[in-house]
Amino acid sequence: MFRTKWLGLALVALLVVAAPATAQVPTGNLFVDVTDNEGNALPGATVTVAGQGAPKVQVTNAQGAARFLGLGPGRVGVTAELDGFSTVEAPNVVISVGRNSTLEVSLNPAIEEVITVTSETPLLDEKKISSGTNITQVELEKIPTSRDPWSVLSQTPGVSVDRINVGGAESGQQSSFTAPGVSDDENSFLVDGVEITDMAAVGASSTYYDFDQFTEMQFSTGGTDVTKSAAGVSVNLVTKRGNNEFRGSARIMRTDDNMFDVFTQAVPELTAGDAELANNQSGFIGNSINQAIDYGVEAGGPAIKDRLWVWGSFGVNDIKNRTGGATSAAIQSDDTILENSSFKINAQLGANNSALGSWNNGDKKKFGRNASPTRPQPTTWDQRGPSAIIRFEDTHVFNSNFFLGGHYGKVDGGFQLTSKGVVGAGSLEAAPETVWDQDGIWQNSYLSGGSSRPSEEVNLDANYFFNTGNTSHELKIGGRLRDFETVSPFFWPGRDIFHISGSVFGISDPTVDLVRAHAGQTPLITQEYTSFWAQDTVQTGNLTVNFGFRWDVQDGANEPFSRAANPAFGDILGPLDFGGEAAPFEWDTISPRVGLTWALGEERKTLLRASLAQFPEQLSSGNISRLNPIGDVYATFVFIDENDNNRWDGDCGGNFGDGSGCTGEQISLDFVPPDANLLTVSSQTDPGLDPSMTQEFLVGIEHALLPEFVVGVNLTLRNTTDVLETRTLIEDPVTGQVRTTTAADYVVDGSISGTLPDGSSYNVPTYAIFCGSGCRTGGSLLLNGDREVNYEGLNLTFIKRLSNQWMLRGYFNFGEGEWDVPQSYIDNSDPNDDEQSSDNDGEIFAVQAAGSGAKANVFIQSGWQYNINGMYQVAPDRPWGFNVAANIFGREGTPLPAFHRTRRSDGISRDIAVSGFDQFRSDDIMTVDLRLEKEFAATGNVGFTLSLDAFNVFDDDYVLQRERRTNTSQADWLRETLSPRVWRLGVRLNWR
Repeated sequence: MFRTKWLGLALVALLVVAAPATAQVPTGNLFVDVTDNEGNALPGATVTVAGQGAPKVQVTNAQGAARFLGLGPGRVGVTAELDGFSTVEAPNVVISVGRNSTLEVSLNPAIEEVITVTSETPLLDEKKISSGTNITQVELEKIPTSRDPWSVLSQTPGVSVDRINVGGAESGQQSSFTAPGVSDDENSFLVDGVEITDMAAVGASSTYYDFDQFTEMQFSTGGTDVTKSAAGVSVNLVTKRGNNEFRGSARIMRTDDNMFDVFTQAVPELTAGDAELANNQSGFIGNSINQAIDYGVEAGGPAIKDRLWVWGSFGVNDIKNRTGGATSAAIQSDDTILENSSFKINAQLGANNSALGSWNNGDKKKFGRNASPTRPQPTTWDQRGPSAIIRFEDTHVFNSNFFLGGHYGKVDGGFQLTSKGVVGAGSLEAAPETVWDQDGIWQNSYLSGGSSRPSEEVNLDANYFFNTGNTSHELKIGGRLRDFETVSPFFWPGRDIFHISGSVFGISDPTVDLVRAHAGQTPLITQEYTSFWAQDTVQTGNLTVNFGFRWDVQDGANEPFSRAANPAFGDILGPLDFGGEAAPFEWDTISPRVGLTWALGEERKTLLRASLAQFPEQLSSGNISRLNPIGDVYATFVFIDENDNNRWDGDCGGNFGDGSGCTGEQISLDFVPPDANLLTVSSQTDPGLDPSMTQEFLVGIEHALLPEFVVGVNLTLRNTTDVLETRTLIEDPVTGQVRTTTAADYVVDGSISGTLPDGSSYNVPTYAIFCGSGCRTGGSLLLNGDREVNYEGLNLTFIKRLSNQWMLRGYFNFGEGEWDVPQSYIDNSDPNDDEQSSDNDGEIFAVQAAGSGAKANVFIQSGWQYNINGMYQVAPDRPWGFNVAANIFGREGTPLPAFHRTRRSDGISRDIAVSGFDQFRSDDIMTVDLRLEKEFAATGNVGFTLSLDAFNVFDDDYVLQRERRTNTSQADWLRETLSPRVWRLGVRLNWR
């Protein structure tokens, strides 16, 4: 629950505060330097910025400078005037989110005429404090993309995404994505500067979006910006707002696999013997998009000119997909409807004060979530998840040197997931119980329930400008309070249990199966995030220095909660009432950051940059809930499945096998859950647990070939220490002491053998915990390990803003992370560590996808990646003129590490790596998307645009996923292919 004392203080403060000038806000800054024709500063000049609501006016200070902070992205007009001098107008000054635009104006004495400046505002930003990419509204509208933020992410150097979105086929689900050398749970999402990151699925967004509501997208991957909390990608999505002109648009776009049949490749159907199939795979029909219809409207304008403005939008994206499968009967539908509404009102309350309020609501309706060859239709989910975002902001400018700002934001996040098996049965209790069969395929039904994930925040900032001699300072001070909570009651159909074929866990005896009984649910968890930051940007001559720090306190608590008894095993998994307990640790960190920029020469067209920054890990709900005694815990029972129905039919006791109809016998309890009376938990957390820390060093050079065309080379070095890891806990049989295992606690327990995808064989010894030295408790210890991750990367970038009929953006990125593993880690690890972990020094660092959809088999890692996109206006002054655009993406194939699943004598099921991590990879990928567009002028200020997009133009059917487990009948089977070529026809109406 939000801290009311802080909320009260914050609301009072909001009456007299202003928009912050930090990078992760929905605005940009404009700095105007006014001089005479000899280069001398002109104090007292009046500078007016118009084009975004009420005109903003400032008078230049003693250094001839005027500052305009918190401007919305887009183009504005600037006028500078002073008695006795000419008036200068710059009608097309570009403002971008998080960017400091600088305009140098020279006034000539005793000239009465108005001089118009037509040159472009320079793209180079000497005060830039973050690395990443800003995608403008022009690019969002003109470059062929799948029209969701996750598909646009691939335009950012160093960012890797877990899926290839062909024409919107993946737009119904979130993607996993990573910044250089860190995991996806370090990402953050903001809408108009409001943090909406889902801390229960840390790194993910709390909602989905209407693509046309955005005026700009900012993707930040690093740098010295003290408002950036973590080392991942900060996604800041900026929505449109009303101004003094009535503006709007309406669109309808249709993507259809039957459109232009003569040019559309049929869904690839592979047959036995095809080189892409495993030897025993009879066939595979590839993944494809069936149809997508995207329509909506957005509009805004003045309610009272120069005083009050409104804007709103409504959009629907109706997506119908087909998953891949071995036969046509295995093909499944995966349909999504994304419905989004938004409304924004902003007002000028006084000459120096303005206010803003906004509401965004994203409602997701999905039918067949996670459909894949291993999740048949009855086990997929139907999803419903409306999430609303509310934001209030007030702005005030005290004078040209002092700005204050802040906002209040609230997210009403949450969703429902219901298995189709449950939907068909009418209720959770009546649904058939879930089975995980011998091929690792789920059957009958699946876990179902819902999750509530609300959050609130208050953010305050101050900006103060001053000079010491010839050195200018921009001081930024701010802070944030954010509260997040989550509760997720999920249950398995029937008796809150599910059944597992023993072969899935590596049990060789076909009569032995398992039943896993659910012992709880994700309990109520509350989290608090308190942050404070300070930063000074110092400019003297050609040198710019920014240095600062941020202080973060992250903590959470397990709130009081109750759990009912498990219906099938109530004697062991009885009811529990938990009184609540705070987590036994609090993450308190200070992160210093410093950056240097040197402008070469008098024209300052080349910038040398270097920065050093530190980022703490984000505290997730999972770090807290693992210590809750009634959290998501399972008891696993091994039993004899006499009638071979993969179902627990009850404990036969002494009657097993006597023909009485009893069909099961419990032979062992794999894991004993918490004691009902003591309310203890088997898992532990090191009381001194710290967040992992990422240190980043950036160095680069940028050069402006033209004011609007910049190229650059950047080197990124990252080192992550104190990596969180878990170690198995055992209880000494003599002393009763609980401790973590060491390598000495393991003994050789047989071996495993088999065949790798290339036909070669493997034979690997296996290990088990020797119970004589200590029997496992069923729990683990979360602690800071001594492994590290080192990342080295180099990227080449170029960006050309739209001018002279063309625009261009692109990069080439080379780099990868590696594990640095000391001997001390090996001495304390399981010799057969899980195949997803890394206990080999120098092994490649990769992140296993955790995003929505059936992508858990994807490892996000490519040593090289590139993206090039742009547009050219062909004869724009001719009636027949048109636009052409392209978006080209390529990357190295992702790793496909082979593993063997086995259950050893200590009862632990392990996925043991039997190949090098990147010994096998999917194919390298290159996709080409094209657009042909014709703009028509109708009447007055109304026009419309016809567009035709082609996605995956060369109709490649790259293999994206395979079955990596070797000891299964479906080893190396094809699981996913790239969707084939598809077309999108669009009509957009614009008015202004």
